[in-house]
Amino acid sequence: MPHRLCASALVLAACSSTPALEPLEVFPVATPKRGTGTFEREYVGEVHALQRAELRARTRGVIESVGIDEGQEVKAGQLLFTVSAKELQHELRRARAAIASATAELKATQLEHANLKMLFDQKVVSPAELARVEAKVAALAAKEEEAKAAEGQAAVSLQYAEVRAPFDGVVNRIPRKAGSLVAEGDLLTTLTNTREVYVYFRISEPEYLEHKTKGAVLGREVGFRLADGTLHAQAGVTDAVETEFDRNTGTLAVRARFPNDGGVLNHGSTGKVVLRSDLTDALMVPQKSTFEVQEHVYVYTVDAEGRARARRIVPKLRLKDSFVVESGLKPGDRFIVEGVQRVKEGLKIAAKASSLE
Repeated sequence: MPHRLCASALVLAACSSTPALEPLEVFPVATPKRGTGTFEREYVGEVHALQRAELRARTRGVIESVGIDEGQEVKAGQLLFTVSAKELQHELRRARAAIASATAELKATQLEHANLKMLFDQKVVSPAELARVEAKVAALAAKEEEAKAAEGQAAVSLQYAEVRAPFDGVVNRIPRKAGSLVAEGDLLTTLTNTREVYVYFRISEPEYLEHKTKGAVLGREVGFRLADGTLHAQAGVTDAVETEFDRNTGTLAVRARFPNDGGVLNHGSTGKVVLRSDLTDALMVPQKSTFEVQEHVYVYTVDAEGRARARRIVPKLRLKDSFVVESGLKPGDRFIVEGVQRVKEGLKIAAKASSLE
């Protein structure tokens, strides 16, 4: 009997020395979900006016008048500057007077020729006299044409002296004021028409091929995000694509055309073109389920034994709170949804179902 008690005591002692198993930590686990919808890509864009012209002096001289002010709206054909126009106006008047004089002299000689022709027919004057008058008529006709050419040249010169608006637009800075001496080619101002604007942006070759496959490179509706983060009130549309890729960047320039009724967009300003695309049956994982190691993205998958295994994934694009997975995960793979910062490679976990909806 004493021996039995002793054996029982040893068994109890041995049992009490065995450590109790710690409970496994519970993590929510799910499989990647399939999603549809739209996502946005943003590209740096530069605004160009629909029409923009540098107005330069076309003749050397002094600016006699400036008919507009900076920031003023002008109409096509409106007079903006005159450069040494008074002297040229005098030249034009002299040329017109020379035409009038030559024409009057020619008419008088033509009358003389008509009278001599009648006398010649009556054999009153000699052929030599008639030939002399005919030569004089020809010379005066040439003189009249020369005067008309001089008048035309004076008119062209005066036109060069008057700088007019080539289209409706807004005047920019005016660096030279009345009284300034200018040389031919000096900049007087620039004129822009921004009722509509072009925005140029660049896309990569894979993105171009993606859009081209869907037949939507041209004619796509796009938005424009301003420098303050707000979206331009009016949507634009892509209307032109460059024909050659840039060898240095591997990108292609695309042009979008935007209405600009409020005049918010100005030539030279920058922002971001917002291009929306559709997602169809895309494999997605939440960003909170991922972690990064040396710029690579990983998730913890759960194997058949319930152990966490780090697996690298390749995101195709980043949405607001999810990654669209290009490779690394299959539809049936299980991964840890939350708490990845507490997980280590090979950790055995207790899984609980989690919905990603």
